[in-house]
Amino acid sequence: MAQLNDLLGAASPRTVFNFNSATFKKSGLDEAVLCDEELAALLVSEPRFFKRPLVVIDGRLQAGVNAKVLGAELGFELEN
Repeated sequence: MAQLNDLLGAASPRTVFNFNSATFKKSGLDEAVLCDEELAALLVSEPRFFKRPLVVIDGRLQAGVNAKVLGAELGFELEN
């Protein structure tokens, strides 16, 4: 849990939680009623709940970004 807290900093676990994942949908859990502490515990117990990719660039957490956004964050443009 400490590593997750270090990764998130002041951000909510919601920023990295993939509510659209098949794993979450099958769980029967309700996004609206889960608090940050519960989400963090779920992330620690089941890595498939994380948005992917999950990267830290210049100290900023980026979750679930596509190749174009990731390339821009890294300072290069992808060719078509």
